[in-house]
Amino acid sequence: VNNNGVGVAGLAGGDKKNGIKGVSLLSCQIFQPNPNDPSKDLGGDGASAIKWGADNGAVISQNSWGYTYETDAEQAAATIPGHLKAAIDYFIANAGMDASGKNQVGPMKGGVVIFAAGNDGREHDPIGKYDPVICVGSIGPDFTRAYYSNYGDWVDIAAPGQNIYSTIPNNRYEYLSGTSMACPHISGVAALVVSHCGGPGFTNAQLEEKLLMTANRTI
Repeated sequence: VNNNGVGVAGLAGGDKKNGIKGVSLLSCQIFQPNPNDPSKDLGGDGASAIKWGADNGAVISQNSWGYTYETDAEQAAATIPGHLKAAIDYFIANAGMDASGKNQVGPMKGGVVIFAAGNDGREHDPIGKYDPVICVGSIGPDFTRAYYSNYGDWVDIAAPGQNIYSTIPNNRYEYLSGTSMACPHISGVAALVVSHCGGPGFTNAQLEEKLLMTANRTI
């Protein structure tokens, strides 16, 4: 919620004082506490979360998570896990639709899946390279690639990801950097497009075209 005197303002948070609602969020917890190291998390089931989102009304799947690899060669050889690929395909086909998959019930027919490109400074990422995914890289204040951002022609779009003031646990705020910070900017813009253009007949292909084809191409 924007303009409420609390915390930070997001791209699609509406305007509290003027009675304009922000977009609705479904937050999915996919990580588990690590009993051996409380400062680190254990990986969770992101694929199930993506499917759950489609089944519960989401039409934009925002994913600021990924996999880590020890070496460039290991990352270059990696492929997207089959269960994650299936979940992404399911979300794209079924978000905004009824149980039969034939009738639109949400603000958009079909969904979009948006992933952070990763922070390894490498040319590879198995999720980002999966073509149906909208992959987001990070740029700094000078509009050049952030040194840590993965890169390549498989990165579809970029957004600010350097020193972004954000919420952290226990009602606190902190400056954070990474493609995980750039990715929500794109998801927020996508949400604004859906809020403005969404309705019967509006499709995920139309959203993707508006999102990617109107980005700044001069930098």
